[in-house]
Amino acid sequence: MSQLLIKLAFEKAENEIGSSVKSQKAQHISDVLLEDYKYSISERRLRDYFTNYVENNNANNESLKAQLIEPLCKYLGYENYASFVLGNQTELEPLSTKGEEENENEEVSSRGKIVVGVVSKNKNSLILFSSAIVLSGLTYFGFVEEEENCMIWKEDHYEKTVCTGTALERPYEELIFKEFRKIDHLDSLISRRENQKELWYAKTKGTVEFFTYHGYHPENNEDLKIVTDYIFKKYVLGQEDK
Repeated sequence: MSQLLIKLAFEKAENEIGSSVKSQKAQHISDVLLEDYKYSISERRLRDYFTNYVENNNANNESLKAQLIEPLCKYLGYENYASFVLGNQTELEPLSTKGEEENENEEVSSRGKIVVGVVSKNKNSLILFSSAIVLSGLTYFGFVEEEENCMIWKEDHYEKTVCTGTALERPYEELIFKEFRKIDHLDSLISRRENQKELWYAKTKGTVEFFTYHGYHPENNEDLKIVTDYIFKKYVLGQEDK
């Protein structure tokens, strides 16, 4: 769905500014997100997202940051990610149906094994059929049956969770889930460095925090920086002298 979010956002921007130039659309989205939703993202990064997700159709891309997903959904007119999913059911895999619509006791099955019986041409059956589509979409994206398709930050690591749109939550990514940790202990930092494993850090309000994987700070969305020899000596080895 990250690809669809970016695609629809750029389509809306084109309609709003009347330009098909990628950089101009990206700049417009950047301005709107900052002005209306207090989310800061550069035109260049949005443009790169469009290139990778839409133009190159790269299925190996990591999902968008959870902090970016929410304002993008609101920019597109949705209250949250859940309502965005509901509003884009046609992008889901087609539901499998058995028999013709006229046959009574017909079953409509979804990936979540939701079954609606007796699909006919009357109004009540159409309502049931629509409900099956909505529920199947929610099931697929983890909003029903408590499928853990998101992860949330807990002190020093991510934990799997049901997607709810709460703070510190982001779409589940296996690599991030397994590799991303915050390191507080001095001995662990030194050991990791001695074993030639990379470290990443962020400095927030004078406090330096260290992480085991690149990306961004799970709480404030700040880009993480690689720990150089200078940073390691100043903020890690410097602690030994205190």
